[in-house]
Amino acid sequence: MARKSDPNIRTRIVKEAEHLMHLKGYRATSLDDIAAACSMTKANLLHHFASKEALGLAVLDYKVVATRGGCVDPLNGCCDPAAAVRNLFEGAAKVFRGNGCRAGCFVGNVAAEMSDVSEAFRERVSVFFEEWTGRLETALRRGKERALFKPALRPRAAAESVLALYQGALILARAHRDPDVLRRAGTQAAALIEAHRFGKKPSQEVDHGS
Repeated sequence: MARKSDPNIRTRIVKEAEHLMHLKGYRATSLDDIAAACSMTKANLLHHFASKEALGLAVLDYKVVATRGGCVDPLNGCCDPAAAVRNLFEGAAKVFRGNGCRAGCFVGNVAAEMSDVSEAFRERVSVFFEEWTGRLETALRRGKERALFKPALRPRAAAESVLALYQGALILARAHRDPDVLRRAGTQAAALIEAHRFGKKPSQEVDHGS
């Protein structure tokens, strides 16, 4: 009978693999690197995960759960989608100030690195980004139903634009080593929504700072 894989060891492997893959990327991280970080042999590592792809997908699932909790779940029942969007960018800017603008969004990194080379990775990222977009779209639709926003607001397009701004701002902030890119982008993302709020002038939310 095959020896069962210890879930505690699997969790430790996933965490060590995530740290390496987040900094180096999936393809630049070898099973030997991960085994060394876990203080085990590659053969032992492969007892818990049959292949590098299986481990990589487990790491992606682990990071999706974490990203969902920090970025997507706050949209559930939120009263002010614009404020939630602003908080999303501000939270990322705070993290970047602390880590030197490194690593970025793991899910976004996987999308950029793996979408053209692995359908398994692309599909999982696509499903999560669709969930994220859909959650913000739902929050914006609720706002329209409560007459917070004008009929001209297009919730789907707005949600996609916000997510695109967020992922793009993460890349730009890393390239410039400048966390304030996220703050400025967050102001603009919120302004996309505020422009459709009843009783608000779009110019009130625009950041003219450099």
